[in-house]
Amino acid sequence: MNAVRNIFKNGIVTGITQIFVSASGFLLYIYIARYMGEIEFGKYNFAMSFALLFIIFQDLGISNFIIREIARKKELVDDYLASALEIKFITSFLVFSIVYISINIMKYPQDTKYVVYLFGIYTILTYFAETFRSVFQAFEKMEYTAFVTIIEKAVLLSLVLYVLASGYGLIGIAYAYIFTGFLNVIISCIICFTKVAKPKIKINLKLSKLIILGSLPFGLNTLFGMMFFKIDTVMLSIFRDDAAVGIYSAAYTPLLSLTGIVSTMAISSIYPVMSRYFTESETSLKNITVLSSKYMAMIGFPICTGCILLSEEFIELLYINQYSESVFVFKILALYIPFRFLSSITGTYLTCINKQKLRTISVALGSVLNIILNLIMIPMLSHIGAGIATVLSEVFLFIIFSHYIRKDNKHLELHRQFVKPIIGSFLMGALIVTLKGTNLYLLVILAFIFYSLLLMLIGGFTQEDKDVFNQITKGI
Repeated sequence: MNAVRNIFKNGIVTGITQIFVSASGFLLYIYIARYMGEIEFGKYNFAMSFALLFIIFQDLGISNFIIREIARKKELVDDYLASALEIKFITSFLVFSIVYISINIMKYPQDTKYVVYLFGIYTILTYFAETFRSVFQAFEKMEYTAFVTIIEKAVLLSLVLYVLASGYGLIGIAYAYIFTGFLNVIISCIICFTKVAKPKIKINLKLSKLIILGSLPFGLNTLFGMMFFKIDTVMLSIFRDDAAVGIYSAAYTPLLSLTGIVSTMAISSIYPVMSRYFTESETSLKNITVLSSKYMAMIGFPICTGCILLSEEFIELLYINQYSESVFVFKILALYIPFRFLSSITGTYLTCINKQKLRTISVALGSVLNIILNLIMIPMLSHIGAGIATVLSEVFLFIIFSHYIRKDNKHLELHRQFVKPIIGSFLMGALIVTLKGTNLYLLVILAFIFYSLLLMLIGGFTQEDKDVFNQITKGI
């Protein structure tokens, strides 16, 4: 199977997984939001976001680092996996102590602190399991990741629905998360040890030092990325209240899940291949970067347009006469969708050419800007200000990524790929406005068909796209 078909296969597997994960996540968030209301839903999102901001120190970027290294030298998988697990075992205890101390310094109610502890344990377990999934990804065995993820999310959804129906509340939900976290670790470990690698328990200080130093740029990038996505929720809780967090999260979470589907499909499939092309073929690396950016633009701009024009319908569909204040925030946040898609490709490119330090600097600058904008806008505009800050920060991040890519390779003119998707999206938007009031599902289908036909008419698909399609379908 050639590289293109392998990317497609892993993309399909990852896509199916992400669709399931996002569907179960939607149900989870919707039921939690409907059952708890704005205040408890806000408390739930704050606890999860607060825990994630600190737990990232447990991973230190190790998971991303070993994907790249094992993808290049698969014979070293046992040594890398053993050392990675040893490091994470130690950092888990250190990081939970930081979470415990930090939340107790702040003047939050005891029940909020307790929920933070529980979600802290869950996120530690999740990042521990991520080590095994990194090995699956390095070997391009995304079906293993898919299996574990689907089992985990199915169990989590079932348990949370039971907890809500039984009236156990937020604490009960947190315990459901912890149970599925343990299940995630156990299943991932069994599959990894029986199907991929058999690491021996031994201390290799030289390799551990190499992993820690090599992972730091990835870890800082992930840390700043987590701040980029989660700091607004924490700051809303600090400067406003749980209700503001609930309103903002009701708009942000569906869009974050949506972008997660596409971005994860792309990155999980392309990252190992791009890493390999960096050492094998500069031309192939350039081509796959340009094509990936083009397809991300084709997906991102019409989704952005649809979400803005149909925001009221989508919020009504999700929450049924609740969270009406989330509609305007939803419109604002929809603007960040295409830039998030494109940044996932440009950021991955920098990592694959060993310029992850530049990626880290970019995300750090974006995070600092996000914090500054939130400090200014949240006191004035509450959840609306947080939405504006998110969009401006995302645009800023994409501009920086593009700047560094242009410095490395002046022939990678990615902006040329955006013109036709933008034109098609604008015309599709006109159709949506004209037919607004039609059944939502039918309108979405008609808009998709209309947009696809427009791209064909204006030459959005080239001979190269046809060649890619032929490579994908050949032999499948």
